[in-house]
Amino acid sequence: MVPDHIVDSPIPFAEPHAAAFGDWQALFSRAGRSSLEQAWYYGDAIAALHRAQVRRHIVDLDGRPVALVQAFRTWDWRLGSINRIVRGPVWLEDLSAAARADVLRAVKQATAPRVSDLLFWLPDLPDGAESEALMKDLGLRRMVTGYATVWLDIRPAEDKLRAGLGGSWRNALVAAEKAGVRVRPAAAERTFEVAITAYDAFRKRRRYAGPSGDLIREMHRLSGRSKSESAVKVWVAFSGNVAIAGIAMIRHGASATYAAAWTGDEGRQLNAHNLLLWRAVTELRKAGTAWLDLGGIDTQTAPGIARFKLGLGGEVVTQSGTYF
Repeated sequence: MVPDHIVDSPIPFAEPHAAAFGDWQALFSRAGRSSLEQAWYYGDAIAALHRAQVRRHIVDLDGRPVALVQAFRTWDWRLGSINRIVRGPVWLEDLSAAARADVLRAVKQATAPRVSDLLFWLPDLPDGAESEALMKDLGLRRMVTGYATVWLDIRPAEDKLRAGLGGSWRNALVAAEKAGVRVRPAAAERTFEVAITAYDAFRKRRRYAGPSGDLIREMHRLSGRSKSESAVKVWVAFSGNVAIAGIAMIRHGASATYAAAWTGDEGRQLNAHNLLLWRAVTELRKAGTAWLDLGGIDTQTAPGIARFKLGLGGEVVTQSGTYF
């Protein structure tokens, strides 16, 4: 079984063609759980900030689209073409191992066709021997171990979601509600900018490896161009009139990603992040989002953050790792 064709739409420093954008978005929404790194606005933001060429492919199998992949290409005068795929492809169907192998071969050929092309690939494949064998058959070897994240299904009713919270997590949420912490969306541009500036300072101070403030701003700017509201959603927690914590979620297809967070001593003491996340979950759910990616977890280097994310009751998913 060989993919019929690959529709390749390279986007070098330019606005996407409207028809291509619409096709991509429609298929992307069909995928259910999808990664932020494969979202259209993420690709355009990376291209704008890092002068990377974005290459987007729709893979057809037996005449139907079965996968999407977004790859980034940069050029180094010493190394030549450097290509990266992060958490892709986005699978549109649950395929057999043989069919997946065909799709992966087609993606590699489209992304790095020459022997001299370097390819760094974190595939959207489950960690395990079968995935490692699929990538080994492509001539790639694993250089970084599996990436783990937590996926939360936010389609159930709010009372069921709340009942699914861990006991200590739910107790902290109740404490924040009783303490009078107020949560507001950063709807005004000025409020948005203040929140992202506070996050960036927090990220640099704590040496937190999250997306930069500039990347979040660029996704906010780009996604706001072609629809009435930005894909980037920011909420800020207040004690009185003082902002004590904030979070940013980014919607993509049927999913959203917990992309950024900042806090201070008072925010931690008042459990502001529990209330912020709960508010975000309920509002994203009402807006039609089905899945929330709570971001990477590492129980060894950041066990507290991992416990916090797991407290929402999601499913731990570990991907195969990065291959070269």
